[in-house]
Amino acid sequence: MSDSPQPAPHKLHKPAHVLVGFAVVGVLASLALWQKWLQPRYVFGLILAVTLGVLALEKLNKVILVLLGAGLALFLGVWQGLIPLGHGGGHSLPPYIAMIDWGTIGIIIGSTVFVELVSRSGLFTWFSIKILKLSGGDPMRLLVWFSLLTVLFSAFLNNVTAMIIVGSLTVVSCRKLKLDPLPFLLGEGIFTNIGGLLTLISSIPNIIVGTEAGISYGRFFVVAAPYCLVTFFATIWLLRRLFGLKPLGSDEERAKAREMVERFDEWDTVRDRGFFKISAFVLVGIILMFALHAQIPVLHELGLEVVAFIGATLMLVLYPTDVEEVLDRVEWSLVFFFVGLFALIGVMEHAGVLEMLAEWLKGPLGSGEYGGPLTMLWASALFSGLTDNIPLSAVLAKVLSGYSFDYQMLLWWALIFGAGLGGNVTPIGSASTVVALTILRKEGKVVTFLGYVKIGGLVVLVQLLLATAYLFLAYTIGFIG
Repeated sequence: MSDSPQPAPHKLHKPAHVLVGFAVVGVLASLALWQKWLQPRYVFGLILAVTLGVLALEKLNKVILVLLGAGLALFLGVWQGLIPLGHGGGHSLPPYIAMIDWGTIGIIIGSTVFVELVSRSGLFTWFSIKILKLSGGDPMRLLVWFSLLTVLFSAFLNNVTAMIIVGSLTVVSCRKLKLDPLPFLLGEGIFTNIGGLLTLISSIPNIIVGTEAGISYGRFFVVAAPYCLVTFFATIWLLRRLFGLKPLGSDEERAKAREMVERFDEWDTVRDRGFFKISAFVLVGIILMFALHAQIPVLHELGLEVVAFIGATLMLVLYPTDVEEVLDRVEWSLVFFFVGLFALIGVMEHAGVLEMLAEWLKGPLGSGEYGGPLTMLWASALFSGLTDNIPLSAVLAKVLSGYSFDYQMLLWWALIFGAGLGGNVTPIGSASTVVALTILRKEGKVVTFLGYVKIGGLVVLVQLLLATAYLFLAYTIGFIG
């Protein structure tokens, strides 16, 4: 019998229930707009709330749900004239296509193909066994090493790419040690957002807010690094308590684990050492291209998804394989989920829902050097857990740029920390978390929406408390001007 876990059975939805529910929501929303019972932004806000609410209940496949929600919102938005569809000639891009972050979609597709082919060289298995030997087979040391690797990758790579690479290593390691991959993969999904706070280019919200606030790359790192270090160890401690992970207690247990780990030969799964070296060279090269993207001539004019496709194309050329079979490995359900989610959020932006949320914050943000930053930090974290933090950060950055408070810089940093950490609240708040849950599902581990919130919500609570203390301390001593 195989030791690998069996995949979780697919849950079939009931078409009649889906169609009836969709028709009811569609008719009520249409009537509300037609009869002007509510302002459009409130109607669209309710559509977003219903979509997220049903998603939390997990009564419907998430791909179908976001595609239905996006389709309904898009149809109503065009009907109400909220989404311009100008046909001025030439090759104009329809707004419903422009709403989708094709960079993220491209990174998912390119990175999946690239990582799939690199893994066939045995490189990830080789690397994972090296980490296993370094950890001595101790679950706690393994968690620390993988978490540190995730933070470092996320600081210089796209979070989705970092999660795909480290997730691949984790699965192989847990299989060999017969450990449950769930705490490790969930932890890595959380740590990608910590790494995403480390530098100005670690995440798109960092770039949006940091550029608007005039924060330099060096200054960003100097301010963010101490917090990332503190919250790294705090999160490790919390995950240890939440999942009951314990270091091996006795000398006998450690010796037995070390003996078992040392029996593994990292070269066993490497069939072609020549291709292994080529894959390692290409992997290092692609990582450097991601990290130095802004400094590379010509390439800096293109998106990070181009780097992912360069890696995928190189490996397809260098590795003799069935191309169609490799492309079947792409997580197309993940791709369609993000297409629907980006379109849904895009309509919400056009309908003024995100702007409405920002307007609600204008009063509290001006409530003083304590009340204002607290509101920004915690509210942006909450909304980032419920929706995409990219348009949210863009809207709030525009709102902040119109202020001139004495504590203005503290507000900027509160937004950066809130938008960066809030994605850990829900499984849809962070693209890397969605990837982690997808990998877990492949391993036969299903984490429900509410089941994740119980973990992610507590982790974010601790992280935000630490962020609150850190930001006010840094502001008090003049570290944040």
